[in-house]
Order: sequence, then C-alpha cells, then structure tokens
Amino acid sequence: MVTLKDIAKKAGVSTSAVSRILNYDPTLQVPETTRNKVFNEARNLGYIKKNVKRKNAYENIKVGIVQWYTIDKELTDPFYLSIRIGAENYLSKMNYQIFRIFRNENNYFNKIQNLDAIICIGKFSKEEIADFRKISDRIVFLDMILPKIYVSSVTMDVENAVNDALEYLWNLGHRKIGYLGGKEYTSDNEYYKDKRIITFRNFCNKHNILNENYIIEDEFTIESGYSMLQKLLKTKPMPTALFCANDLIASGAMRAATEAGIKIPEDLSIIGYNNDQGTVFTNPPLTTVNVPSAKMGEFGARLISIYLQEKRVHPVNIVVPCELVIRESCMQI
Repeated sequence: MVTLKDIAKKAGVSTSAVSRILNYDPTLQVPETTRNKVFNEARNLGYIKKNVKRKNAYENIKVGIVQWYTIDKELTDPFYLSIRIGAENYLSKMNYQIFRIFRNENNYFNKIQNLDAIICIGKFSKEEIADFRKISDRIVFLDMILPKIYVSSVTMDVENAVNDALEYLWNLGHRKIGYLGGKEYTSDNEYYKDKRIITFRNFCNKHNILNENYIIEDEFTIESGYSMLQKLLKTKPMPTALFCANDLIASGAMRAATEAGIKIPEDLSIIGYNNDQGTVFTNPPLTTVNVPSAKMGEFGARLISIYLQEKRVHPVNIVVPCELVIRESCMQI
C-alpha cells in the first residue's frame, strides 16, 4: 500500500506537506511546481486516497473568538471591531464553526471549554493566558505584545510607526510635541505598557525635546481626547504639534481645539493612529498611521488554520508593518 511517506520521499517534501496538498489546503503556500510534483508522484505510485471523513473536517472544528472589550465598547472602537471581522471573514471561508465570546459575559470561561482553537483579541492577564493554554495549544493573541514567545501573537510594528510619525513632525520643524494617549489594564488590573508612549518618550529624549507637561493619558475615546486637549490648553507655552495614540482621541482633540479658536494645522498640527474610516472626513482630513487591523485578524485566523492541521504547534510572533498616511492636519512651521 502506498503511503504519504512514500510520496513525500519521491517528491522531496515533508509528509505533512503532501497531506495538505492532496487535501487541497488553501492555507498552504508552496510553488505550483511542488504542488504538481506531489500530484504526479501520487498518481505514478498509484496512491488511493481513502474516502473517509477526516477527524478534523473543517465543518466540525470549533474556533472561539474571545474579545477583550465589551460588545458596547467594541461598537465604538473601529480598531478592535475590524480585527474581529478580519478573523471571522477568514474563518467563515474555511467553514469553521465560530463562537464569539466577550470577556465580560457571565461564566465566559465555561463557553470556551470545548473549543478546538481560540483567538484572543486584546490584553489578557498571565493567569488568563495560562487558563487558555490548558484548553488548547492552538491559540493566537491579537494586539498583545508578549515579553516571550511562548504563545503565538499578531502585533503591529508600533515602534517604527510612532518614529515615522514623529520624524515627520520633526522634519516640519516642530520641537514642542505633545502626546495624548490612553491607559489599558489586563483583567487583574495590571497596567499594560503601551509601546506608543514608550517610543514617544525615547524619541523626545533622543532629540532633547521631552516635556512631561505635554504628555497626558486617559482613555482611548473621543470624549477623552476632547477633555485632554482642554487640559493641555492650560499649559504654556502650548505645543505646536500633537501625536494622538488613536484616531478617536485625535478627533476629540480636534473638536476641542476648534472650539477654543485654535486653527488646525496653522496653530496646531495633529497626527492620529489607526486610520479609521472617518479620518478622511475630519476638518481638516487627519494625518494618521494606517494599521492594517483587518489583516491582523486574518493573519491570526490563518495561523489557527495551520495549527489545526499540525500535530505540534510552534509559537510565532507576526509583526504587521504600519504606514504614515499624510493628509492636511499637519504643516511646516
């Protein structure tokens, strides 16, 4: 009887690759020549595929998406909503069963006990991560930077993104640069160290322009951006430019500035972060950092799909690049 191992030896690829090619796995990326060689060797050796339903047939696989936010908060934050939609779209194409779970639900942990794989969106405590791993080693965390790669994660390249934005302001002549951000905490109330504020301070220290009076952190909301800018208006002299940790904060800050008679960008240049859909329609259109959040969700789902077909999971960290989108909210001074 011809086995997958026989075909693998003839084709010069792994047994796992042969199995995935013969089963038309859409997530496997191999050259077309390799794919054809496997099919040719299987045909030449007289391999007969058993017509039985695989144990892990896609339609029987249960994948849970655990959202760190509440459903109400998710609806007001395009970033995390976009990540989830990106993941769900890919899982749907693969015909997996999708279970959407929000962490604030009663007994939410009981709802994930019988899942085959888990996608976690947001910031989770060490204890939660350990509990998730007891359920399945097929797990991916999205938008959570871990100090050690012991579980898989998909994150954004925050450091380069923030540096690009600040270099842009620096080259426009700005030396008084402020920061409006938010603070996030895990379920055990541990402060999650945001790389945006860390990178901001490092850049300002390097260029000898750090002014702690220009740094305010509250929440990642429009309301918070509005109130933080009002607070910043009391600082003299005012900064000439602002880096905002997300577009919601930037939008709130722009409204507060306009109400105070501060012209954007003539009096104050502002840069946001995320490239939410509405940033094109602010007045003026907002310069911001584009974060491919939907792709982050898709990459996480792709990893899950791969892990579901492998006997052993090898944790990885995928870092997604970001890009500065220049519009009209910044100008030379």
